[in-house]
Amino acid sequence: MGSEAIWLFAQTFTSSFQASCSELASRLKAANTGSVHSIAGEIQALNKRLIEATGRLPSYDQRQCELQLTALDKSLDELRSSTAGKTKFAFKRKVKTPSTETATPALVITPTITARTTYSASRTISNRSNCHLSRSCLSGISSSTDQIEVSITNISGSILNLLPSKDESTLFANIISLSALHISDIQDSILILGHVDGSIMLHNLTNCVVVAGCHQFRMHNSTAVDAYLDIASNPIIENCDHVRFGAYPRELKQPLVTINDHTNLPFLPQDFSHIRATPSPNWRALEQDELVHDWSLSENHCTLQLENALPRPKA
Repeated sequence: MGSEAIWLFAQTFTSSFQASCSELASRLKAANTGSVHSIAGEIQALNKRLIEATGRLPSYDQRQCELQLTALDKSLDELRSSTAGKTKFAFKRKVKTPSTETATPALVITPTITARTTYSASRTISNRSNCHLSRSCLSGISSSTDQIEVSITNISGSILNLLPSKDESTLFANIISLSALHISDIQDSILILGHVDGSIMLHNLTNCVVVAGCHQFRMHNSTAVDAYLDIASNPIIENCDHVRFGAYPRELKQPLVTINDHTNLPFLPQDFSHIRATPSPNWRALEQDELVHDWSLSENHCTLQLENALPRPKA
């Protein structure tokens, strides 16, 4: 690998790695017991990525990435300790604090906790097959919440459409926004994700269509995926093949959401499994006759639309 290629790899890898670490650090701050296992797995995956990149990164960049991983491990251990110890020691601490501590720290901490719990929430959509899923899966969120982090797992033969519909209340559609999506283990499905304020992380997708507007898009261990994106940065793939990219469809535009109209790709996908000067064999742009033009993915025509829209990569 030449010096220019090494520099390009280091720049791309470090930028993506730091973004992943920052995202996990934010999630750890607001995490609960149920999300510890998922975050631990993602930290382990980051560690694996860094090990595989060893030798291709400058020593300074390598060290900075290692320090970020160490900080994440420490935060994860602290979260595990705090959640494990709450049931045993909660009463003792509550009794001692008023009599031995000043009131000032409590007054400072309490508003911060309140702000977090009323600002964001999480939802999980999982274990569904051969069905039509809509944004109503996210209903039941408190009216004081304005952002949702969603985990989508184990979906097959289905259409998931998270765009606000006419049947939903204007209040819910306008107030609730998606802050991040974590998607894994999806087969033979269409995911219409709409606009996401933050990042989308995908793992283990097979024969799927993904439509999304987001700031960051990272997909791992996936095959035969068509991704229609409006994105503020270059999408990243790793350990993927038969991936095809297209621009976000005009037909799915939402009011107040800016979607770029481009005939050609308005972004350059980065393949971390092919850090070379030659084009990656793992992705390409969708050709005109391969684009989906009918996005009326109604429940009554779910099976037909799946057959027409799912990717059929050329040999």
